[in-house]
Amino acid sequence: MRKRLLMFGIILLFGLVACSSTKDAESKGKAGGEEGDLGDELIIFNWSEYMPDEIISGFEEEFGVDIVYTTFSSNQEMLAKIRSGTVAYDLAVPSDHYVQVLQEEGLLNEINFDNIPNFKNIADEWKNLNFDPDNKYSVTYMYGFDGIFYNKSKIDEPPTSWGDLWNSKYKGHVVVMEAADEISDMLQQYLGNDMNDPTVEQIEAGGEKFKELVPNILMFSETPVAELVSGEVWIGYGYSGEAGVAYLDNQDIDFVLPKEGGIRWTDNMVIPSTAKNQATAEAFINYLLRPEVSKLLSEEFPYGNPNTAVLELLDEEHAKIPGISLPPEQIENSEWSAVLDPERTQAVNRVIQEAKVAGGQ
Repeated sequence: MRKRLLMFGIILLFGLVACSSTKDAESKGKAGGEEGDLGDELIIFNWSEYMPDEIISGFEEEFGVDIVYTTFSSNQEMLAKIRSGTVAYDLAVPSDHYVQVLQEEGLLNEINFDNIPNFKNIADEWKNLNFDPDNKYSVTYMYGFDGIFYNKSKIDEPPTSWGDLWNSKYKGHVVVMEAADEISDMLQQYLGNDMNDPTVEQIEAGGEKFKELVPNILMFSETPVAELVSGEVWIGYGYSGEAGVAYLDNQDIDFVLPKEGGIRWTDNMVIPSTAKNQATAEAFINYLLRPEVSKLLSEEFPYGNPNTAVLELLDEEHAKIPGISLPPEQIENSEWSAVLDPERTQAVNRVIQEAKVAGGQ
């Protein structure tokens, strides 16, 4: 009997140790792979106003990792800071073709997808995209569109063209994104040019056209939610998700893609080559792809979510949010944006800045 009790005690002890080890492994490395030792810190570089605090605090509490969350306001800013190597970012969120630029410059690590079993939740249409055809370097974070948002209580007729932004009736109530490359894409589409391959002369012409728009502009901003909600902004060029966020507080806000096309895009999680905590970054990606965590992201920032597992958790009202369920023909007419070469990028930056200065902005 004593032998049996002793044996039972040994089994119980091993069981408790195994259980403790399992829980410790989950809390220190739920990435799912063998490289479960996580760092004490994770430095994330993301767009501003683009991740709920609840997600950050939830990961910190569960995994015992301190997150340093830093932000950028344009892809150009993001690219410059990663190129500088000043900060060893562990996770960054560039847009589509900037992933390709970073990879071609040797600034990204390949992702170990063994540590991200929840990658299975990403819809196939958001895998192996043309800027990362073998899906070695990126995981789609969110997707959306650049188009026209507007306040239905201020605008009599729904906008249909980029040209509506130039309407003198809207003077002092227009918002336009601040980034020069985003502005140039809109201008080149409006002028009927190839926005991904404009000549320097076409860029100059875009700058002249932009000078005509500047007097209408109240502000330059990628995140004009407060001004949309308050009614200070009536119409503008911006992200579908910003219209969605504003809609949560003001159901007069709507979003359309213009007849000239509009721009489609993805933002993507990547691991810079300077990362000191790659396994931790992969654990965070895997955490973010949990359906219940991804749901928090969609509820606070209603851009397109590539995570199929979250769709059944969202209520029917979510589909009514502007920019979430655009007409298929509008989506088909939209374009992917590419990164211009340095000469034309410099020309774009120059003409947009000159137009702003000329207009007193």
